[in-house]
Amino acid sequence: MIKKVLLTILVIVLAYGLISSFAHGVIIGDLVNTQSYTDIAKLAKKLNDDKTTLENKNDKEYPSAINRQQAAISSFKLNKAAYEELAMQASPADIRKANQKEVYLLDYLWMKIGTYANDSDIKVLIEPIEGTSRIDFNVSGQYIAVINFIYDLENDAELAFNINNLVMQGGSSDAVTNAKFSVDGITVVTSINELEN
Repeated sequence: MIKKVLLTILVIVLAYGLISSFAHGVIIGDLVNTQSYTDIAKLAKKLNDDKTTLENKNDKEYPSAINRQQAAISSFKLNKAAYEELAMQASPADIRKANQKEVYLLDYLWMKIGTYANDSDIKVLIEPIEGTSRIDFNVSGQYIAVINFIYDLENDAELAFNINNLVMQGGSSDAVTNAKFSVDGITVVTSINELEN
């Protein structure tokens, strides 16, 4: 009788130990590593959150980016056709004027470019190349923000920038994207006197 009671107590203690170990996770030697129910629930929630984020990117962000790209392509084609028509009708004096180098005050460029950078929430470094009429740009931020910043610069009628040598690294919407490009035909001055000369 005592043996049966002891055996029953031993079985109850072992059963309790197993249930407790599965509730909190257990490592038995190097052979078995079980995670607790709480850990599994946390992993399942993270997996569901990641799935929701991915579905949002696929269903909303990606189509939106495609639509913006299609709109930019359409706008580019219209502007290109208008430019080609204008170029065919331009006189030699108009062509000379169009090929003149643009002169900008450095403070004006910082204000204009800085406004676009703040609007797009990106970081930008501009570097006028001494002895040339070129400005180099280094831009970093989220992919769509970098694209929007470049688009804003190139489509600003007051700046009249033509972007060249564009190189982008990265590309996912969450990762940081780095872009380098240059704008030619630009002279940067630091004082109003230089601007007027």
